[in-house]
Amino acid sequence: MRREIVGLERALVAIAVAVAIFFSIALDCAAQHQLPHQLISIIEDMASSGGEEAALELQLRYEEMFSSPLEINLLTRKQMEECGLLTPFQIESILDYRREYGDILSLSELALVDGFGPEAIELVKHFFRFSSIQAIASPFVEESFSHRFSAKVRKKMKSEGISFTSKYKIEYGRRITAGLTLDSDAGEKLTSYYHPDFTSLHLAWSPREIPFEEKKIRFRKVVLGDYVARFGQGLALWKAFPVSFFGTPSSLIKRGSAIAPYTSTDESNFLRGAGVTFGSREMECSLFASYNGVDARVVGDSCYTSIITDGLHTTDAERATRNSMHEYLFGGHFSYEFPRLQLGATVLCYGYDKCNARRKREYNQYQMYDGIWGNLALDLYSSWRSFRFFAEAALDFRPAAALLCGLSWNPDYTLEMALMVRAYGKGYTATHAAAYSTLSSCSNQYGATASVKYLPSRGWTMHLSAEYSAYPWSRYRIDGASWDSRARLDIIKEFQSGSQLRMRLDWRHKSESGSTLKGRLHASAALSQCWSLSARIEGGLKGFATYGELGFRTTDRRWDICARGTYYNTEDWNSRVYIYERGVPQSFSVENYYGKGWSWYFLVKWSPAGFADLWFKYSKNYCAFFILITIPG
Repeated sequence: MRREIVGLERALVAIAVAVAIFFSIALDCAAQHQLPHQLISIIEDMASSGGEEAALELQLRYEEMFSSPLEINLLTRKQMEECGLLTPFQIESILDYRREYGDILSLSELALVDGFGPEAIELVKHFFRFSSIQAIASPFVEESFSHRFSAKVRKKMKSEGISFTSKYKIEYGRRITAGLTLDSDAGEKLTSYYHPDFTSLHLAWSPREIPFEEKKIRFRKVVLGDYVARFGQGLALWKAFPVSFFGTPSSLIKRGSAIAPYTSTDESNFLRGAGVTFGSREMECSLFASYNGVDARVVGDSCYTSIITDGLHTTDAERATRNSMHEYLFGGHFSYEFPRLQLGATVLCYGYDKCNARRKREYNQYQMYDGIWGNLALDLYSSWRSFRFFAEAALDFRPAAALLCGLSWNPDYTLEMALMVRAYGKGYTATHAAAYSTLSSCSNQYGATASVKYLPSRGWTMHLSAEYSAYPWSRYRIDGASWDSRARLDIIKEFQSGSQLRMRLDWRHKSESGSTLKGRLHASAALSQCWSLSARIEGGLKGFATYGELGFRTTDRRWDICARGTYYNTEDWNSRVYIYERGVPQSFSVENYYGKGWSWYFLVKWSPAGFADLWFKYSKNYCAFFILITIPG
């Protein structure tokens, strides 16, 4: 059996390489680029705060937006807020410009819109398209099928097995999409009939996009299979990555995007069933239901003692937990939009088909439920001139409560400020919540977060954030009350040549462990049209990490090559340093360094054909190969 599995692994690699060579012979290519530095910084911050899965989801989301840019002339205010790339001031500027001058037809025209300087243009230029809405909405526009296939193979050094991920997506215009994801981690045995360890499938339908808002009620989206749902500020339901993190003012505000297909490989953070969204100009309603397998340690036939979320099934014990129980979930969200105010309500019921037999401790006794459970949440979002107010209040079946509210102010492009406060009761239980929190759950904390972003002059950006969190009750490995405070200062200088200098000072004080101070200095320089150089040093009194990276990119964008060497010297795991690495797409690229040693990697991207991109990464710890094939309609 083992020989058959190894043989199949080799066959999969051979097939991926053969397909890549076959498709690389045909056409010319427009290569994709790496994520902008602003987004890389966000991904690093989320990972360093303990949200590695959320950071991966965010990374995958923006990689997807790279390949399928948004039509800027069709986006509503809510959709622009949901994309997470624009400040409130920039959104209002786009809406005002479209009302006065019509469609924005090029990146150069976007640069004329108030609030879009060189830094903003550099951030958004890969994520938006500039088509005329008359052409998009014309009934004579011919719709066709497009296909997108990707395959990733990853092999860890000094370990057996390989990990394999393959995705296929087909679209008919922008109305019908279907996708299939296959994934197996290294060391996982294939299931019966040689199926991968994880399989995800979805089918979604949306009506033709219309540039004006209708008054009559109509369907907006229907999703079958695997999907995600995000509503309000996330106190009741926010499946997929949480966009809130300790950083810029805009990051404190969530804007739910209702129901969307699931395309990631996380085996626990999605819903499986059906969802539908319908509405009119002012009203929107989403209904959804899910019945999904859950990895758990089961005792006997009817009780479970723990829930497993890592998705690994490499040993017999781990394979025994695979989908050993199921969760059923159903609910809905209703929202009504006034000219400057949006009100929403989320109702959610869920439960497991096995009884709760987990051992109760002081820190977790209020985070358990048995039988049917659920949450009710009311959310609010209001805009007036340059102010934004957001809030959500939620109850569970206990009942226990949670509250979050905030205010942001963005008077012009140079200044943005936000303040958010939260109060989560120790008994509030919401399994599917992902609101802003400094813990793994939305419970047992009171806190306030403030953030200011200021552009004092051309090319300069300053971020200042501060936060205080109090935990009135015991939590994991900490008995009794505790508290935590932190502050961060970022200073960024952009040069016209494309070079950049970034400085960061990070201070944190925990009541149980005292204060820590860390710093970061990052510099990148464009040596020529093809060559680039970057370097960073980051750390504190208990250790540091530093790297140098050399990059080369041909003018026709066919080849993109980089090499990096990293030296790290830290005392222990608690003093670890998180650093983003360029890698093949659909792979988590934030590494944590602790202990003492060297690390390195070499990355090559080749775009041999108009619809084919190939990546290869070879590092000290693993090697990976990735192929992306896009066949447009």
